[in-house]
Amino acid sequence: MAHAADSVGFSSGTQFKATPIEGQVVVTCEGFNGGGAATFTCRDVVLDPVSYDYFVGPRDARAVRYELRNVREDGSVRSKDDDYDGSRGRSGSAINLWISTLFQKPLLAAGKNKISYAIYGQNNREPLSEGEVTINVARSTSRTCPTTHYNSADVNDCNSQYSVCQRYFQQFNNCR
Repeated sequence: MAHAADSVGFSSGTQFKATPIEGQVVVTCEGFNGGGAATFTCRDVVLDPVSYDYFVGPRDARAVRYELRNVREDGSVRSKDDDYDGSRGRSGSAINLWISTLFQKPLLAAGKNKISYAIYGQNNREPLSEGEVTINVARSTSRTCPTTHYNSADVNDCNSQYSVCQRYFQQFNNCR
């Protein structure tokens, strides 16, 4: 049986910050399909330092899968299981810690996240290693991006707050 890693958690550690970001975008749309203008107030809450990260656990070349079960401070539960790279001691791919979409839900929430983990070998029903780690997501002070202006050749951009705000936050590195 492999021993638990000294620093089980995520590549970026066990301390994260939920940071509100906001700013304003003015969009002018002129094209073959008409024209228009719109002003959007963009808001989001980002996870610092990262929204996707690798789960880091014990190194054991026999390990091929992991299971995580997070009991959040609010009592809700999220689970995740996937491939594990035992020789590197981490998940095979980065895990969605924070982004919520129609098709994916984040592992973490604001507050204390108590994560139970189990690492499995190829044909093992019993884990090679298991344990718990607490990940804290503290609320941080908000950041504001500068107001900006976009010109677009597509009138639909003046009705597309989501895509405009995504571009805006990407351009200003989430208001950093």
